[in-house]
Amino acid sequence: MSNTYRALSPVAEAVFAEGVFEAEFTPAEEKDHLGSGLIELVPRKYRALSDNYQVPQGETFDATFLVENESALIQGGHIERVNKPTKKEASK
Repeated sequence: MSNTYRALSPVAEAVFAEGVFEAEFTPAEEKDHLGSGLIELVPRKYRALSDNYQVPQGETFDATFLVENESALIQGGHIERVNKPTKKEASK
């Protein structure tokens, strides 16, 4: 599953992409890249699906999760990603 990151230096922009970008890293790769200071996680919007999460069930919230933690929370039925509608979807 991909995650959203931001390059923090010109070197990181050359290696990954300029500004905010989506990438699929293994948990080990993500840990290495974040630990090197080249990139940072960018918050994204989620919806709480269970009544025993940090926010009330059904509410949306912004958060950053490591790829491994996000996957566990999604597979466990606690959260889901809230995707922004595309321009086509928004105009319908």
